[in-house]
Amino acid sequence: MISFLLIAITPSGAVAGEKEVVLDSGGQPVRANAPYYIWKPEERAWISRYGNRTLSPFSCPRRVVLFSNAIVETPPPVIFVLSSSDDVVRVSTELNIMFARRFFCRDESGYWRVANSSLPIKEVVLSGSKSSYDSTFTIQKSVNGSYKFAFGSADKPIDIGLDGIYPGISRLVLSNTSSFGVSFTPA
Repeated sequence: MISFLLIAITPSGAVAGEKEVVLDSGGQPVRANAPYYIWKPEERAWISRYGNRTLSPFSCPRRVVLFSNAIVETPPPVIFVLSSSDDVVRVSTELNIMFARRFFCRDESGYWRVANSSLPIKEVVLSGSKSSYDSTFTIQKSVNGSYKFAFGSADKPIDIGLDGIYPGISRLVLSNTSSFGVSFTPA
């Protein structure tokens, strides 16, 4: 009897079944601890941060939002922080996300966190930390070569979706019914 071992190699060079490397918009591996812009190409919209309950861009940022390109000229970059020593970000790897530059506001760490709220909508806010469960995210494969964010451990992720709060501004929220695709561009 003759047996064959079939190994599929993905475009990123990883063996299928292993955790694939997340690729940026130029086809290069996304690096841990390096700054990236996060954007939704089909809508020319960018991930950014925004004040709480106000349209004032000078208020302390409290939430993570998706801005239309008409509103934001240059979004703040983010950094993916891994708990492992790996230097590249892989699909389904647990990580923390933080804005590369932070404001010096009380209660703003720059780390993304899902707010523990009694409200039915759980939004992503900026008061997380590297060591807490409510600040654990993963990057998952989405459609058309893009990626999506999920909250929680890699074995039980919950998609991150959008909830419109103002024209051209949607906050990031936990969503069992929707997600959105993003791409990463080096800052």
